[in-house]
Amino acid sequence: MRAKVLIALALALIAVPVHAQNYPARPIKLVVPFAAGGPGDTVARLLAQAMSKGQTVVVENVSGAGGNIGATYVSRAAPDGYTLLFHQLGMAISPFLYSKLEYDPLDFETIGMVAYQANVLITRPNLIASPARSSRRNCGPDVATYPSLKIR
Repeated sequence: MRAKVLIALALALIAVPVHAQNYPARPIKLVVPFAAGGPGDTVARLLAQAMSKGQTVVVENVSGAGGNIGATYVSRAAPDGYTLLFHQLGMAISPFLYSKLEYDPLDFETIGMVAYQANVLITRPNLIASPARSSRRNCGPDVATYPSLKIR
């Protein structure tokens, strides 16, 4: 019994310590599923610049199909934290718009909110068929509906 204890103690003393790998140890890829130069791409590049303090962050635009091509690309990447998806509302809407997706939106984990985006409906004020003008007239000056979206 004493020999077993001595052998175990010797093995413990000569065992090489195992250290966890520091993250990130290599460049991070930030996939933007929209065209370069658009609003989503601009915000993603600002985020990448802020993230790249001491670590390289590469923005890669993989656009098409309302963001689904980029989301599919990221879903097939190794789940090691080095490929991130910068997506917008399309991630929540796609399952209702497309009968078959190549990925499951629930397989993604949200890291956090990056920015809020305001959407506006604009038309010429003299346009006769202006739904915004008629909605404004029907709902009052502070609320316009189009077709069921309320803008305050």
